[in-house]
Amino acid sequence: MYMSLILKNKLNNKKGFTLIELLVVIAIIGVLASVVLSSLNSARKKGQIVAIKSNLKNMIPQAELAYDGPGNYSTVCTDPRILSMLDSINNSGGTAQCYSFDNTSWAASAKLNSDSTQNFLVSSTGVVTWDSAYSLTSWSGNNTNCAAIGGRQPTIDELKSLSLVYGSVTPPGFGANYYFSSTTVTSDPTRVYGLNFNGGSTASTWSKTLSTIYGGCVR
Repeated sequence: MYMSLILKNKLNNKKGFTLIELLVVIAIIGVLASVVLSSLNSARKKGQIVAIKSNLKNMIPQAELAYDGPGNYSTVCTDPRILSMLDSINNSGGTAQCYSFDNTSWAASAKLNSDSTQNFLVSSTGVVTWDSAYSLTSWSGNNTNCAAIGGRQPTIDELKSLSLVYGSVTPPGFGANYYFSSTTVTSDPTRVYGLNFNGGSTASTWSKTLSTIYGGCVR
């Protein structure tokens, strides 16, 4: 009887967690979970960027192999290996498109779907970086502006491939306006091709002396 009372008292003296203690534990678990999740998201983003850059860079030698057959870039964007690299980007958190305007050059652009500020570009000139400084200027004036920062005007392939990546959405840093390219009209050297990011057209051509067209640079 005496032992039974002692055991009963011990059981009665045992305390569970208070509500405050439970809330503190839950809060700590929440903080730890958010830190871990943030680290995982950051690692995933870095992995996606590495994959995009790697696939784009690998397109350069493959494009030159595709060039060897016809003697131009007409088959680059339909080359099975190039298409496989584009699919790899599109299936790993990115969006990528290849474009060749007149088969004398080509370009492939890509973006990271989770961060639209991350844009990537390769072309027949190699790995290229977009410059976000755009302004109204003449074609020759924009050449001067680009040269001053160690860059050049984008080709029509580069502009169009970026436009294809974003579809009906204007890329970050650009306005829904007309942009000069460096691609001169063969039949009229006083005119160049350009692109309207509001419609994605490459059919427009403008005089190099116009000062109502936007100009930008790549490096």
